[in-house]
Amino acid sequence: MPVDIVVGGQAGDEGKGKIAAYLAHEGDYDYSVRVGGPNAGHTVFFEGRIYALKTVPSGFVNKKTKLVLGAGTYIIPDWLEKEIKLTGSQDRFIIDPHAVIIEPRHTLAEKSDKRMMGKIGSVGTGLGAAVVERIERKSLRFAKDHPRLKKYVQDVPAVLNKALEKGRRVLLEGTQGMKLSNLHGEYPHVTSRDTTASTFMGEAGLGPKYAGDVYVIFKPYVTRVGPGPVSQELRDVKKLGVYHTTGREVGSVSGRLRRVGRFEMGSAVQAITINSATQLAITHADLMEGADFSQGLKSFRGEAGKFLAILERLCAVYPYPRVGLVSYGPGLMDVLDLRSA
Repeated sequence: MPVDIVVGGQAGDEGKGKIAAYLAHEGDYDYSVRVGGPNAGHTVFFEGRIYALKTVPSGFVNKKTKLVLGAGTYIIPDWLEKEIKLTGSQDRFIIDPHAVIIEPRHTLAEKSDKRMMGKIGSVGTGLGAAVVERIERKSLRFAKDHPRLKKYVQDVPAVLNKALEKGRRVLLEGTQGMKLSNLHGEYPHVTSRDTTASTFMGEAGLGPKYAGDVYVIFKPYVTRVGPGPVSQELRDVKKLGVYHTTGREVGSVSGRLRRVGRFEMGSAVQAITINSATQLAITHADLMEGADFSQGLKSFRGEAGKFLAILERLCAVYPYPRVGLVSYGPGLMDVLDLRSA
């Protein structure tokens, strides 16, 4: 069975956690894998609670799904342990031995770097400093070295590849978004790593032959927490207030209000092409004027109708993805599922 991958198509904050949780809940995956670091949170509304997750995979909503952190994951142990307890996932958690521990010295170094905290817009978790040390082959602590995490450590590539051999299903939850990719993004206003489907597979210990559906997530607009390009950035305080309140456009890790701009066609095309998107997932659709869901997308008028025309153009971009999921609210099941249509 293939590995389905969730990727951010913009500057992060697209709602990957919501989509990954929905897929895990409905798709009944055997494994939900996450890579990346605690600098990018994923929010899930489930059973009357809000889970602002920094490390635990959003697939925790399915009690039968095992939760996995790949070698490309960076961990703040105290944060992770709180999330494991919060999600009740102690008995189904697996961590690659080579996942890196972010130590207090990494966090301190990053927060003391005025350039990183200012011009680059780091949220100061220490991820960037830990990545630098890994690249420079300095002395790091890994999950296998941490006394409280050892009980979760397994050979993740072996576990996942054996599972795939037996026909098991795997969901891979990526991090951040294309505009923040260190390779393909808007340098220097990027994160410390690549943020594409191919890299996510490698960080989980999986080869490209297993790639199945690639879900690229978009909002009808673009947001950024830190500095960097935002096309036609909104300045209307009243309209921004709607995004910041109804749309909850506040950084789940930084707590900062997100900047908001118009949908960017160029970067969306790039995200589809580089990630080989097969499915598009749209979140925050309910914030568009004219978004009536009574008859699916056919009911869209006004602003929503114009965005529908944009989606039709995106579906004409190779490899010709389909609009598979449209989220119209924060709840886990507030999703219009068009995949079988």
